Amino acid sequence: MSSFSIPLTGLKASSEALDTIANNLSNMNTTAFKSQNVTFSDLFYQQVGTTGSGNPLQVGAGTQTAATETDFSQGGIQETGNASDVYLNGNGFFVVQNGNTTEYTRAGNFTQGADGSLTTQGGQQVMGYPVVNGAVDTNAPLVAIVIPTNAVEQPQATTSLSMTANLDVSAPLGTVVPAQVTIYDSLGVSHVATIDFTNQGSGSWTYNISLPDTLTPTSSSVTAGNPPVTTATDTYTFAQSGNAIGTVDPSTNLTISGLTAGGASATISEPPIAAGESLATYASDLTTALGTAGITAASATVGVSGNKLTITGTSFSTSGNVVQEPVATNNTGTLTFNGNGDLTSPSGNLSGINFTGLSDGATPLNFSWNLYGSNSQPTISQVSSASAVSGTTQNGYAGGESNGFTIDSNGVISAQFTNGMTSPVGQLALANITNPQGLVMSAGNNYQTTLSSGTASVSVAGSAGLGTIQDQALEESNVDISTQFSNLIVEQQAFDASSKAITTFDTISQDTLNMIH
Repeated sequence: MSSFSIPLTGLKASSEALDTIANNLSNMNTTAFKSQNVTFSDLFYQQVGTTGSGNPLQVGAGTQTAATETDFSQGGIQETGNASDVYLNGNGFFVVQNGNTTEYTRAGNFTQGADGSLTTQGGQQVMGYPVVNGAVDTNAPLVAIVIPTNAVEQPQATTSLSMTANLDVSAPLGTVVPAQVTIYDSLGVSHVATIDFTNQGSGSWTYNISLPDTLTPTSSSVTAGNPPVTTATDTYTFAQSGNAIGTVDPSTNLTISGLTAGGASATISEPPIAAGESLATYASDLTTALGTAGITAASATVGVSGNKLTITGTSFSTSGNVVQEPVATNNTGTLTFNGNGDLTSPSGNLSGINFTGLSDGATPLNFSWNLYGSNSQPTISQVSSASAVSGTTQNGYAGGESNGFTIDSNGVISAQFTNGMTSPVGQLALANITNPQGLVMSAGNNYQTTLSSGTASVSVAGSAGLGTIQDQALEESNVDISTQFSNLIVEQQAFDASSKAITTFDTISQDTLNMIH
């Protein structure tokens, strides 16, 4: 009887609606979950006659579930502080893959595997664009994103430097203004380059670039005699390039303490060092200072052989450092300023500044000094204001180890290193779906495309109508509890009404049977 079948369709439809509401409520805390809503439509109608005016008399057959629509509105944002968590603000889906199956998700609660691969909570690989020759290639096929976990960033020698400075036009003739910038050699060792500006008057300043290089002594000791006597040797090796040996830098402050002939303790004063002083001259001055202090040869002697300064003896000690100045070329010149304080000569950047013979064995440093910025304006001026250096930049750095990663608003993933450098490792891919309602939901909060949804159009965040990305955050579920409870009440009443109709028709059937009997 249709009296029973019609309310049964209502019970079935209400049951499906209640299931959907229950699923929504159970996923209130599921990352990026999108709530669903069931809509209904009536079934076919049976014509049982017509009215006197010819209008049809029809009786409906009940209701059915017409559609289950997904609400793709944006969920709230939850800050997590976890680098592998990604919040997608706006249109789009992350692209993930398991074997040959490609799926799409809004859930950015990714994890990093032991091999550095970025995966979903279900183990699917997060897909993106690879880095080719140091830059992301968005024309390349998608690949699984892998973030290096034990990578080493090789050092980079400084090849250019610049500084923003002013030289006081009212400074007395001969005034020296020092400026310093830390640069790096090919082994990642830092050196402090000093640029001394000397006022020559009439808008002219000479410059001299020096690179003090602190030497580390090699020490040895032997035991001889009875009782044993310790003989110590400190050797400072000046780097040698061909036949050229670096000179002794004036910042050298080595002192030697030892015993006099009478057994008293004495310390030599550091002999004054002239700019460009040779190793032989310095060794001679040390020997003279030892004699003046009365430190006998039995305590310490100084010798020089080729590029080595050697201090040897018994019962002596040293303090301070021996600093060499590597062999330099193109490290001196003149800056000329016009009446407005603008640099006019040199008219371009300086190149080919070279320092050869670093003590650590690094390849020669060869760099340029950018006197002009990207806007072709000089970075050094000469006006009536205190001489000062307001900023320096250079492009070298030491080596480093990976210690994390960041993701920018366009989805570019950059590995971070202990030396402060970053390096791109890939870019997250986002998919644009023409008809999201046509997607099929699968486990793990993922979706698959269908003929109804259309194929996915893949690009990057911030382009092609796609949203932007924020790292260390997640999209919350967009389930609204008050709406769900309201819908729950409505569907409960609909279910009760259909149930009541069945019990009513059952009573009528029993009454009809009783009339027959």
